[in-house]
Amino acid sequence: MLSGQDAAEYAAAHFWNRYFDSTKVWTDAPDTLLGGVSREDMTAAAREYIIALWSIPYKQALEAQVWLMSLAEASLDNDTTGRIYDFMTSVMESALWNPLSELRNEGLYIPVLESILRTRRTGEHYSAYYQQQLSTCMNNRPGEPAADFSYTDARGVHHRLYDTDTEYTLLLFSNPGCPACREIISTLRNSPVVTALQHDGRMTLLSIYIDEDLEEWRMGLTDYPDSWITGYNHDLTIRDALVYDVRAIPSVYLLDRDKKVIFKDIAPGMLMLQFENMH
Repeated sequence: MLSGQDAAEYAAAHFWNRYFDSTKVWTDAPDTLLGGVSREDMTAAAREYIIALWSIPYKQALEAQVWLMSLAEASLDNDTTGRIYDFMTSVMESALWNPLSELRNEGLYIPVLESILRTRRTGEHYSAYYQQQLSTCMNNRPGEPAADFSYTDARGVHHRLYDTDTEYTLLLFSNPGCPACREIISTLRNSPVVTALQHDGRMTLLSIYIDEDLEEWRMGLTDYPDSWITGYNHDLTIRDALVYDVRAIPSVYLLDRDKKVIFKDIAPGMLMLQFENMH
């Protein structure tokens, strides 16, 4: 019998098999999708599934997503309306791509986008829209080296991202005075796990301002703990050259010692859960 991590990975990989089982009865009823399962129950199942993906290694979660989209594509053979496929892509976009979603995860959205573009179920305009989404998701994706950039700290000294030399680097793109930024700063400041990681010299917290109003930035420096590194991207390449696609502020990345991306634009609540698992 599987237990622990193996059980979680197996459950995630096989989560959708019961819904897409070919022996189930397909229905044309307007409030159901497949096997008599309602849209409401399917939406709840999708949320349960995505939460499960967050509990397993990224590689296995990505494999589960590829399998899900293969099932969704196969459903087009039985469901000529495409309702099931369109529902699945829509619910995944809402959960994994929406910058306000607590479950957002651009890396796990990649198989969804690849499937959408492969099946060509969208018109030319929307194909370009999803191609742009895919380009954003591929930029600094989990498992790949994060793009390096230069910044100037509060003392006027120039640095690069790759100058940090700790086991982890927490990279926060934030604006001074931003209520959501202050909220995540407070969460990180008051986290025993984050405090311990810093105290043990295992993690650097780096907050970067990507706009040009330096007076505003300097006025907001008191928002940040003294133990953090705060700086601004003086050449504005992060914003203007899209070195990082910062779709909303604040945006949090967690990098390993080699500056490979562990988590990209992770929501604060999910970040804290991941820290508990890492510690």
